[in-house]
Amino acid sequence: MELQIALDRLPRARALALAGDLAPSADMIEVGTSLIKAHGMDLVREIVAAAGATPVLADLKTADDAETECRMAFEAGARAATVLGVAHDATLDKAVRTARDYGAETVVDLMATTEERRAQLAADLPDEVVLAAHVAKDVQSAQEGPASLLGEWAEGRRLALAGGLGPDDLPALAGIPRLRVIVGSAVTGAADPLAAAQQLREHIDTLGRTPSGR
Repeated sequence: MELQIALDRLPRARALALAGDLAPSADMIEVGTSLIKAHGMDLVREIVAAAGATPVLADLKTADDAETECRMAFEAGARAATVLGVAHDATLDKAVRTARDYGAETVVDLMATTEERRAQLAADLPDEVVLAAHVAKDVQSAQEGPASLLGEWAEGRRLALAGGLGPDDLPALAGIPRLRVIVGSAVTGAADPLAAAQQLREHIDTLGRTPSGR
């Protein structure tokens, strides 16, 4: 199990400070969509520098013109970028090809997709693409957690889960192979974000040493 820490809905200076503090506990640092919209690729570059050896994902949620948007993110130093699963297949194909050109990763955000669409994407997209089951922020209070979106389509795929997750959710997810857990406000909104991130890291590493872990 991998840990991705999402920085979103934060002041610029706070996001930069947290990127440096939290990177040692994370497998990936995410620059959230709202931060990218507010500050653009300049902030992505700064967070890449602050995160050091920890790779950075640009949460673009691209819906069109994937080659242009993904190229901007990768040239800013991001090692991964998101594209929406509800986008046209041509957009997804361009995102994957652009990521390959840069030796980077495509993450397909599955929020608002149907079970049929998720199955189609899992069947059609190459193995290196991460499929991210995501419960959108605006519906988290009215919908089950992101694991509820998993089905037969998820078997054998690289997966990510996002949407209101915290440390209490981890034990139930430990048996899912090739999984990246995306945690945002449970860390960045904590009284001590560094301690929260370290505890998550320790929890994940402990689960990884159990028979049900990775």
